[in-house]
Amino acid sequence: MQSSKIKNAVIAVLSVTTVFCGYNYYKTSQKLGRINAILDSNPRLKSCFTHPRKIAFMQKGGEYLPDYEHPRTLNDKVAHLLENYFWNSPITRVIGTKYFAKKYVADIVGEEHVVPLLGVWDNPEDIDWNKLPNKFVLKSVRGNYGREVIIVTDKSKLNIPDTIDQLKKFCKAPGMVNIHKKRIIAEELVENGDKPFRDYKFFCSYGKPLVAYCLEMENNSSTDIDSKTFSFYTLPDWKALPVKAGKHKRNNLPKPKNFEKMMEICKKLSAPFPLIRIDMYENGNRVLVGEITEDASGGKNIMKPVIWDFKLGKNIPVASEEEIAKMIEKDKEISKTYIEP
Repeated sequence: MQSSKIKNAVIAVLSVTTVFCGYNYYKTSQKLGRINAILDSNPRLKSCFTHPRKIAFMQKGGEYLPDYEHPRTLNDKVAHLLENYFWNSPITRVIGTKYFAKKYVADIVGEEHVVPLLGVWDNPEDIDWNKLPNKFVLKSVRGNYGREVIIVTDKSKLNIPDTIDQLKKFCKAPGMVNIHKKRIIAEELVENGDKPFRDYKFFCSYGKPLVAYCLEMENNSSTDIDSKTFSFYTLPDWKALPVKAGKHKRNNLPKPKNFEKMMEICKKLSAPFPLIRIDMYENGNRVLVGEITEDASGGKNIMKPVIWDFKLGKNIPVASEEEIAKMIEKDKEISKTYIEP
């Protein structure tokens, strides 16, 4: 008798639960159906929930829906050009591959503004360590925001087998598939004494420097971008802007000593591009070009307050399809000089 009552109670509970769960499932399905209907009726809105770059931007804390078709912000305009121009142009293989980029920069602004190359290898096992100086830098030809960089300050203390293994991992990284030859380069280690190392980055459009930001390393031996302070500066007066980028602490640094030379280099290197970033640093009276990059944080740099993302993007022109097609045709001829068969 007792067991029969328990059995009936269990059946009753399960019945109620099934009805309740079924009701909830029905209500959830209805909500999802309405959401999908809204998204299907608005392709631009739907793309924000299906496009990997837009999803990543929102996940990082983006405060607006990215719009690459009608870009307004700095991030949107970076992404717009990435997807419509740079990914379709061979010039990206030149400026985006650190080995070729050295030749490209040297031809335009002079070899004195290029960090000297010590060697390049398709296979890390082919490195002749005896020919390298006591201090140098090893990196993949893409660099990967400093994550594929090894700074060697004393070769005698270097564990060469471990280093070779690490370099092999750089070469096998997924992002290297679009790089022409998965190479490793060695270059001169540029030091700044006991002073913090500063990386000056200039957003430019068709030969006009628009705005700069400066990264300062808290630890000169670190290549981790998260260990750097970061602030935007107006040009040409170099005033720190009240904008915070990502998780970085802000800095307030003086105008670089070789500022005018940097401006000159920016104008020459950025002349062909609607939007490009030129990265440089100082070594005494030397100005060295670190890289030319089309991929400024992938268009996913979270700025606070967000209004600055719109302000910084305001004066950047949006290239039309016709303009982009002409640029790509021109790039095809230029790239033949640098890209090896």
